[in-house]
Amino acid sequence: MNITARHEGLFEGTNDYTFHILGCGAIGSSAALQLARMGAIYFHLYDRDKVEDVNIGVSQYIEADINKEKVDALKRHLLNISRELIVDAHSGNFDEFYFQDHNDIVILGFDSMKSRLEAVTKICSNPTTRPKCIIDGRMGAEHYQQYILPKPTLQKYMKVWYSDEQGDEEPCNAKATSYCSNMSGSFIANSVRKFITDSPLNGNFSFHFPTMMLEKLLVTKQ
Repeated sequence: MNITARHEGLFEGTNDYTFHILGCGAIGSSAALQLARMGAIYFHLYDRDKVEDVNIGVSQYIEADINKEKVDALKRHLLNISRELIVDAHSGNFDEFYFQDHNDIVILGFDSMKSRLEAVTKICSNPTTRPKCIIDGRMGAEHYQQYILPKPTLQKYMKVWYSDEQGDEEPCNAKATSYCSNMSGSFIANSVRKFITDSPLNGNFSFHFPTMMLEKLLVTKQ
């Protein structure tokens, strides 16, 4: 089965990378499925939560997934795209980064900024097991931000990190939308394509659905 025939003329090589999806919610589930359709084979999924009914409207899950571990449900959806995929599901707290030394790329989609910082601290603590790249996607109901860190270090990440208190808190009934989560996956997949083909990266940016404006994000921290 050749699922990549329609884009082989644009890029190839996603199967030469291992993708670590940290957080399998709206951002992570969308990114993982799009990467699988781009020919990615190797995945590690990390999440501690189970699928709830509120996740159906903003993530890639279906009613049959409710009460199942997110990592197990997403693994099943990935394997429905191709049985050739190799997917490891890690349920529970992010206690270990399963570095593969196989062009590892991290997609960061945990709910809280605190969890993201803890994960990056753990990932970057050992220089010999750092990934090739970290892509950090942050999403609201109609707003998406993305930060990309080739050759990541904790020092680099701290320049684009802010606390949960500093972020914009949205009401419970206006936190996410399906169209923003799908767009987040598209942006991440496109950034992966550019990274693996050594094409110019977009850098850090934000996208606003109300204005349909894409804006470059400047790093101001020293």
